[in-house]
Amino acid sequence: MKILLFGGSFDPPHNGHLSILKEAAQYIDFDRIIIMPTGTPTHKKSCMVPFDVRHYMAQLAFGNVDKDAEVSDYEGNNLKDDYTYLTLRYLKEKYDNADIFMLIGSDSLFSIRNWKNSKEILANCTPVVFARKEGDQQQILCLIEQLKTEGANVVYIPYKVTDVSSSGFRKGQHGDSILPHAVDAVIDEYHLYDKDDTKRFQGTAKLLAKLMLDEKRYQHTLNVEKLAAELGEIYSLDVDKLRISALLHDILKNAPKDILLHRAGQGGIIKRIKDKPKQTLHGFAAADYAEKEMGITDEDILWAVRSHTCGRSGMNDFEKVIYLADMLCEGRKFDKRDYLLGLARKNLDMAMYEALVHSIKWIEFKGNVVDTDSLEALEYFRKLLGYSC
Repeated sequence: MKILLFGGSFDPPHNGHLSILKEAAQYIDFDRIIIMPTGTPTHKKSCMVPFDVRHYMAQLAFGNVDKDAEVSDYEGNNLKDDYTYLTLRYLKEKYDNADIFMLIGSDSLFSIRNWKNSKEILANCTPVVFARKEGDQQQILCLIEQLKTEGANVVYIPYKVTDVSSSGFRKGQHGDSILPHAVDAVIDEYHLYDKDDTKRFQGTAKLLAKLMLDEKRYQHTLNVEKLAAELGEIYSLDVDKLRISALLHDILKNAPKDILLHRAGQGGIIKRIKDKPKQTLHGFAAADYAEKEMGITDEDILWAVRSHTCGRSGMNDFEKVIYLADMLCEGRKFDKRDYLLGLARKNLDMAMYEALVHSIKWIEFKGNVVDTDSLEALEYFRKLLGYSC
């Protein structure tokens, strides 16, 4: 079985990617083509767009390139460094030691000896190389001969060099015409590469919510965004930051526990993480995702996402608004909702205290474990308001 692996950041995927992939598929008859967007790259700065969005754009770009092609999410979800040798081990195991060909540009070939475990890489796959720059051909052919003497097999594909690149698009050096139509449309709709960070974060967050949540949870997220914006206007807070926080608060709600634990523990924010109830982990995990995958550094946004489920001692107004918007938005149905919503529109601290009392009683009634952060938050607001025990 012959497998072609085509990896890359695809930030974004463009027509040059499509063109070289089609060229390789015509040059060699492959049984399967695997397009592999990188997770968090180990050899370059973090991507501008999160993995889940890049994976989605790759599906749009390469979906019809070949009936035997698939876009893999392996490197984005394996919780390990995305080194090429590890990906090759995974593919060898999954496809019963198949013959793997790896499509790379000449720049990658020139540096391949410096890759981690490069000898293992060259032993486990056949690089299929195309020139990235005019004049690379002679150097490519010379290096191929050298690698052959070391036992490696490399295939060179004569290909018309283009100056199209993802980095060039991000820098504004290319027009939209270099992108597949479906990719261009989603970038435009969600402002994925906008120079305005606020506009880009908000659009990306909305797309992430749509991609990562079921329809019911996505609608809930939009309801939280709506109420958060309303409360933000009442209390003169930055509504754009509240919208971003609301759109991101539940994006990992349905993630497996191993991913939740991995992401929630990244920043060292949580104490006693192993003892955390699973239902409280997704906020911490989502905050890590927002920081690591999206590059969000604003502490108001990150803390609002982290604490939206169980609260914490010393919450700021952004955190209070997202906590209350999550609990009291349209679609929530419980006896005290209207009373708490009216209170939230008048006094955030009093609303937080009453909301925490209600939430803790409900958790105890259901026989579930109350998170210690919630108990500490309740005590914080009790003292803040001067209430007696």
